[in-house]
Amino acid sequence: MPTVAAHPALQIKGYNPYNSAVLNRSGGEVFRPTAAAQQSTASDGNRFSVLGNDGYRTPTQPLPGNPGENRTQIDAYNISYRLNSLNVKVPYAQVELYDRTPEDAMHLEGLDFNMHMKAGQVKVNDVDVSITIGSMLDQAKLPVKVKDVRVVFDPDNKVRVEAKVSKFGITVPVKAIATVGTTPQGEVQASLGKVTVAGMGVNGLMKTFGLSLEKTLKLNDPSKGYWAVGNTVTIAPNRILAQPGISVNVQNIRTHVGDLIVTMGDTPEIAAQATSIAQQRNLNSIVVQGGHFYYDGYFVKDGKVRLEDKTPGTPLQMEKDGETIMNLRKGFVAVSEPRFQGMIEGKLGDGSLKSPQTSLEATTSTLKGKMWGAVPLKLDLRFGKTDKGQLMFTPENAKVLGFIPLPDSLIRGQVQKMVDGGIPYEKGVALPSLGDTELGTLKQVVHQKDYLILEAGNEP
Repeated sequence: MPTVAAHPALQIKGYNPYNSAVLNRSGGEVFRPTAAAQQSTASDGNRFSVLGNDGYRTPTQPLPGNPGENRTQIDAYNISYRLNSLNVKVPYAQVELYDRTPEDAMHLEGLDFNMHMKAGQVKVNDVDVSITIGSMLDQAKLPVKVKDVRVVFDPDNKVRVEAKVSKFGITVPVKAIATVGTTPQGEVQASLGKVTVAGMGVNGLMKTFGLSLEKTLKLNDPSKGYWAVGNTVTIAPNRILAQPGISVNVQNIRTHVGDLIVTMGDTPEIAAQATSIAQQRNLNSIVVQGGHFYYDGYFVKDGKVRLEDKTPGTPLQMEKDGETIMNLRKGFVAVSEPRFQGMIEGKLGDGSLKSPQTSLEATTSTLKGKMWGAVPLKLDLRFGKTDKGQLMFTPENAKVLGFIPLPDSLIRGQVQKMVDGGIPYEKGVALPSLGDTELGTLKQVVHQKDYLILEAGNEP
């Protein structure tokens, strides 16, 4: 299967993270470089990197239940996603992603993975479903015209469907009631109940003429994941979703005052646990851990990050940009050049440095801009960590007009003033956060060409 790099449509914000990504799948302990090794620019096989050679090594122990390092687990709490007019709410979900392209980092935004829904619960309301079905029918080429569709979720797993059907200029109201449920094989079933046309029951008439959903809808292709027997329609999600690489076992479906609630799990016990978690008051968040993945300008390997909701009063809306704060919990996180550029711009709060440009080098970061909007300035930012594990940098080698050096003490004082949220530390500035990224406690900080490598240490 081709990698995401071959599909420009999957590249996010004009940045292709896979120009040179190659995953080193060899064993060995994670290398923690010495100070001398950090200064070295030679590719000696011991320095760790994220792109190019991608040479920092993975732990010797594979992930539980998986022989490789291509699995990433996601735990989501109180999120929602809008698909056109359908708002899907997810109180809880545990998902395992398996990288289709293990030669490079898994692209969470590029869908280069297979997905297994291990446990979870999903809710949709009948108003959204009615609008969505109506929109789909408007675009479909049907022998009859169907409009004014209304779906109602009633208690006891009852679903009412009302619509107006037109043929040859004659419009009649149709109403049907079905009961939805699941099978032990994780399938979804809907059994047709009472049907009325223009207010008159037609179930007896259908029986007299030998009519049923099986014969009317002609759903007799189990290989595609749906079929009908008599007046019962069965849907097998695993067969329908096999092509995009999604697997899920539906354990329970129930309706409650306008909502349809679907509970999933590998076993009934796991589904029951998912229901319990969904009923708890958890932080609106998405926890991503394990494997080697790319997300929004970051590369994470053998680590854990938590995306936290900026607006906790409502579910985390996944379709909106800027809704989350990234909290680094553990493992290695590489900040890519485009992400780093945005972070630095966001930290220069007082506007003293105009048109800032950054470049991540092997041992420093270069910052260029115009002081007070007119004087060209160039300086180096050497990143490290404080004694309490906060990210910090020290400005060095400042020059104006490209060749006139400035005293380090002068430029340090100026930089300390211009950095938003920065805390003076020794000869530099400490940064508790970078943009929308909470850093917490860091174990180490390492420069690398095109990347800044952070080892998060907020969890054991």
